[in-house]
Amino acid sequence: MSFKTYFAYDHLRLDDAQTLEVLEYIRDIDGVLCVHCENGTLVNELQRRMLAAGITGPEGHPMSRPAACEAEAISRLCYLAELADARINIVHLSSALGLEAVRAAKARGKVKMDVETCPQYLLLDDSHYLESDFEGAKYVMSPPLRKPHDIEVLRQAVCNGEIDTIATDHCSFNLHGQKDRGIDDFTHIPNGGPGVEHRPGLIMTSFKNRLGVQDFARLMSEGPARVFGMYPRKGVLRVGSDADVTVWDPSVTWTISEKNQHQNVDYTPYEGFEIHGRPAYVFVNGELVVVDGEPTGVKPGAYVKR
Repeated sequence: MSFKTYFAYDHLRLDDAQTLEVLEYIRDIDGVLCVHCENGTLVNELQRRMLAAGITGPEGHPMSRPAACEAEAISRLCYLAELADARINIVHLSSALGLEAVRAAKARGKVKMDVETCPQYLLLDDSHYLESDFEGAKYVMSPPLRKPHDIEVLRQAVCNGEIDTIATDHCSFNLHGQKDRGIDDFTHIPNGGPGVEHRPGLIMTSFKNRLGVQDFARLMSEGPARVFGMYPRKGVLRVGSDADVTVWDPSVTWTISEKNQHQNVDYTPYEGFEIHGRPAYVFVNGELVVVDGEPTGVKPGAYVKR
């Protein structure tokens, strides 16, 4: 019941008429459309201008995908969703300007909308693109990292309850052998970054004293389950729900590193972050799959019809 379309990337993006058609179809099956909101036409032109000006490194990535490209696409999607009377999910919201477009649509009161952001947009800013020796390529993801102001605005929006889900948009490419294909042209750097393994620790550490345990459960478990049609089988602890349980130990302190992660990728954008807490036990369908942050090797689970 969930689908994803794009307003950016020439090999993926739909125009407005195609998007309207998809929205109308999904409305009739009571689904939700997740949309990558960036104006692809503008991105293409700004990329061309960056390269013409001799800007070929990772710093060209955020320069060619400014917040206005995101905000315009979010606004356009909201109007299309209103026209179709369909439900949408704004994925990986990255900017204060994009949040303004969300707020404007909500104020009209005519759009059924869920909003998602990611740890990278709550913790990392665009200064990382200036790291030497092509290290800035680690952070080439779309939308790109934004300014410190955007980070604080989005963090406050999380605390205000304006964000329904904190996901990761996990899409990992190795720095060596994959991202370095764009060493002479930032438009050839594969877009995406790893983050799914570190999401709970990053969010619970960085929002300590600003959010409570129930907030973390809502943003990282209940929220996604509701958005994607899995609630109450997932996202809640009660009779009849799946026995998926994480027991979190907040007393443990550790440091994120490429050397101690389980993600199959040669870096982490959160290298050196100190984390407070880790999963002491994780149960899936009642079976113990993690002890003290390490997998037990058991792999239970079942297809979840939505």
